[in-house]
Amino acid sequence: MSIQRSKLEATLSTQFPKDVLVALLDEYQHIKQQFFLRRFQPTELNAARFSECVLRLIEFLDTGSYTALGKQLDTQKIINRAANNTGLPEGIRFFIPQLTRVLLDIRNKRNVAHVGGEVDPNYSDSLFVSHSADWILVELIRNYHTNSIDEARKIVESITETKIPVIVEIGNFIRVQNTKLKADQKTLLILYYKQPAKVSDADLMKWVRYTNTSRYRTEILKLLDDEALIHYENGLCVVLPKGILYVEKNISPELIM
Repeated sequence: MSIQRSKLEATLSTQFPKDVLVALLDEYQHIKQQFFLRRFQPTELNAARFSECVLRLIEFLDTGSYTALGKQLDTQKIINRAANNTGLPEGIRFFIPQLTRVLLDIRNKRNVAHVGGEVDPNYSDSLFVSHSADWILVELIRNYHTNSIDEARKIVESITETKIPVIVEIGNFIRVQNTKLKADQKTLLILYYKQPAKVSDADLMKWVRYTNTSRYRTEILKLLDDEALIHYENGLCVVLPKGILYVEKNISPELIM
């Protein structure tokens, strides 16, 4: 996400139960991360959990209470009740509940949960999931932000900006499209993208476009290994949990255009 997670949480924290809001933003972040990693089925499964968090927030807005996390959710009852509450904004009454119904059905009725013989729909479904989660989050901010109008507008714009993946694959070649990243950051990002696979130092150097082999091995890979961000052995590298956390905190999976 190009907008800081803390800003998203702060702008909605006084309007919604904190445990549900935190869970919702966790699932939103996972949707974006899994889509970046081209793990389309997990993206769609995260969408179902995201939708259940959204419905709990709508339940809270409608009734003043909500189904506790971990308990069975009566999704259709929440959707029907909200539709009859004329005190709610129309987007909250109609559009968001119906969209969450679609997101839940993608999990239940498409290729996520069942093996089928048709053309794999996972990429297009996941693209829809990613954009739908953006739209829902924007609608919640638009109606329930506690910031100034200017600050809320900035947050909304950061969600709806035109973005492209920071990494693309061209055949067997990986390009990092954010040219402002340093060589060590590009290396970590590629290994994060390729996880859990091991990647040769020769491929990394080629993809990062580093021309000095000995310097890349000693000043980039060895230092990353020394910091326990990657494991580097016998010419092969794999990202470690510490490296994964670094990427997720410091490197956006999307490039703003």
